[in-house]
Amino acid sequence: MNAKSAISKEIFAPHDERMLGAVQVKRRTKKKIPFLATGGQGEYLTYICLSVTNKKPAQASITKVKQFEGSTSFVRRTQWMLEQLRQVNGIDPNRDSPEFDLLFENAFDQWVASTASEKCTFFQVLHHTCQRYLTDKKPEFINCQSKIMGGKSV
Repeated sequence: MNAKSAISKEIFAPHDERMLGAVQVKRRTKKKIPFLATGGQGEYLTYICLSVTNKKPAQASITKVKQFEGSTSFVRRTQWMLEQLRQVNGIDPNRDSPEFDLLFENAFDQWVASTASEKCTFFQVLHHTCQRYLTDKKPEFINCQSKIMGGKSV
C-alpha cells in the first residue's frame, strides 16, 4: 500500500473523512523554535493532505501528517479548516517549480514538494475544492501556472 492510501485509511477514514489529495513536502526554511522541543526525534516525512467530511454540510480541511523514521504509522499534526486558507503561492508561474507557500489566518508555511508535478496535481485539487466548498472568502492563488487554475492565467 502506498503512503497516500495508508494516510487515507489511518488518518481520515476513522473520522468519517475522505482524503481528496496529498503532497509529500519538506520545509523550505527551517522553522525556528528555540525554546520548544519539536517532539519528533530523528527524521520524518511530512505530507500536506486535503480532506472533506462525509457528513453534510461537508467541511474541507488541510492537515499536516507526519511519518517518523522507523514507523509505519502516520501522525496527524496540524489541521486548518479550508476557510482559514488565505493565500496559495506557487512561487513561479513561468516554470515547473516544486516550491510553494500556504498562508493561513494564523500560520505561514514555506514548502518544497517532492516533485513539481505532485505540487501541480495538489494545487489543482486544492483549487477545485476551494471553488466547490467555499462560498464567500476563497483564498487567493498567486504565481500559479495557468494549467493549475483550469486554463485561466493568474
